[in-house]
Amino acid sequence: MKRTQNIKAIQDRDIYLSLAVLLTAVFGYFCFIANYVLSFQETQSLFVFSGDYFHKSLQKPGGLLEYASRFLTQFYHSRLIGSLILAAVLTLPGLILHAVNRRLVPGNSLSLLLLLIPSFMLLIMQANYFHLMEFNLGFVLILGYYLFSVSSDKKNRQVIVIILFPLVYFIAGAYALIFMIMYIIHNIFLSRNKQGIAFSVLLTAVAALSFLILWKYILLQAVEQFVLSPLPLLKNGLYRATFILLGGYIIFYPLICRFAGKPAYSRFKSPRYILISIIVIFAVTLYILFNTYNTQTSRVVELQNLIFKERWEDALRYQEKKPARNLIGEYFYNIALSESDQLCDRMFSASQDFGTNALVLPWGDDHLNRGAFFYYSIGLTNEAHRWAYEEMVVYGQRPQNIEMLAKTSLINGKYAMATRYINILKSTVYYRKPAMELEKMVVSPELISSHPELGPKQKLLPKSDFFIQFNEPQVNIPLMLEAQPDNRKAFEYYMAGLLLTKNVETIINNVSRMKEIGYTGIPRHIEEAILLYNNSTRTMPDLGGLTINPETKLRFDHYFTSYVEARKNPSTLKEKMQKQFGDTFWYYFHFN
Repeated sequence: MKRTQNIKAIQDRDIYLSLAVLLTAVFGYFCFIANYVLSFQETQSLFVFSGDYFHKSLQKPGGLLEYASRFLTQFYHSRLIGSLILAAVLTLPGLILHAVNRRLVPGNSLSLLLLLIPSFMLLIMQANYFHLMEFNLGFVLILGYYLFSVSSDKKNRQVIVIILFPLVYFIAGAYALIFMIMYIIHNIFLSRNKQGIAFSVLLTAVAALSFLILWKYILLQAVEQFVLSPLPLLKNGLYRATFILLGGYIIFYPLICRFAGKPAYSRFKSPRYILISIIVIFAVTLYILFNTYNTQTSRVVELQNLIFKERWEDALRYQEKKPARNLIGEYFYNIALSESDQLCDRMFSASQDFGTNALVLPWGDDHLNRGAFFYYSIGLTNEAHRWAYEEMVVYGQRPQNIEMLAKTSLINGKYAMATRYINILKSTVYYRKPAMELEKMVVSPELISSHPELGPKQKLLPKSDFFIQFNEPQVNIPLMLEAQPDNRKAFEYYMAGLLLTKNVETIINNVSRMKEIGYTGIPRHIEEAILLYNNSTRTMPDLGGLTINPETKLRFDHYFTSYVEARKNPSTLKEKMQKQFGDTFWYYFHFN
């Protein structure tokens, strides 16, 4: 008896050690490698502590599961706390199945392998940044419910399971249907008695009745909401295959345990076989994780995160060091340049592969959560407000759209509306502090003019009205300059567009007005365009009283000399020039 207890203690130790390793590995992966998954999901919803917000979760099956999911997701705002919560949730299925295995396959060494597989599958699914916390919680809930059903053979326990099913169905939605099938298979292949069959039939009847009552008389939702919500229905092939395998594995887990307990499979129960199997599964999981990891997505999300936090210089350095070579990455880079007054000084320090499209995003659902930043930067706060409001209508309340709506309302003097959005932010964990800073300006509007962010934006407001051209967004920049001629941010966007289209002559025609706008020096890339014009026409345009930096002249002479020399070997021309002058308008003009 004592020897048996020692063996069992060793098995428990091995199991808990394995789960601890899993928890540590998941924490490390999402904290230090794939944190973009958490950052992305945290910005996709805003958890608000209010009765109205909770009431919405009661309007459909699985709504409470989504509510719990969003409560936990808000903590993704913190890299450490978010990663720890996610690691704990992904480890829970193994912990629950360990308790299940004590009942179904006691003392079976295969139980360690069996209990780890769902966590590994959930980890693979979680690598997809559209895999939400609610999908993890759904499986955790039904596994916990299954543990409750098998933890006692008494008739009263099964009666309680059936009585609780409508509540579980209301909380977990379609995940409860997975449990129902799992429960039936358990009774057919493990219980194998008339009582188990009777309970299976009774549970099926209760499930059907619950469905009809909720559908017809209480929630009045579409049939799809009751059958599919909130199951993950992503179209990614690997993700969908993993979900089907996981769902099938959990449904047939009672049957798997029955076969695992048969003496015929004893040769698979040796510690060596179990260890090799776990190592193989872990290696396959790692391989899939690192092949699923998307470098470009990671960079865009990190850059977006820095923009949302208004860490402009950090965003610039990040894009220049780890460029996101897509439209969104370059758009956010230009936003950071504009907000830090460096657009025409530094824009070619990173790639500009998308031309003017990376200055202003077109109107559409794909860019609703990003397009407002351009209009906010140049002072078109009404249009920024419209973009943020449309995003809120289409995608729901998100941290960035509520904050944008609060700021634009303050700038426009609509304090009652600003209060509404500020109160939403005040009812959160991580956005309460900035909301209270904004609230001070509702009480004392005179503080807006001295605010380091809102004050300058208020001064950029157009002095006359004009119709926004949302089909041709670049047209709004000259319209803004007509309504507010001294708007430097709009002027730099206008000049940046001319640089990206290589329209040197129009750039030259606008240089003379720069001093009137408030420039004391010419931005570097505009200087480069002037010197390029001077080199080709042999005339120096009217600079409006400003002068060109002597260092820019020296660098142009160096560029010209290097260009002539490098042309002798056309095959290496572009590479050599990029290495020395890739951050200049001259290189962009000749090679893009």
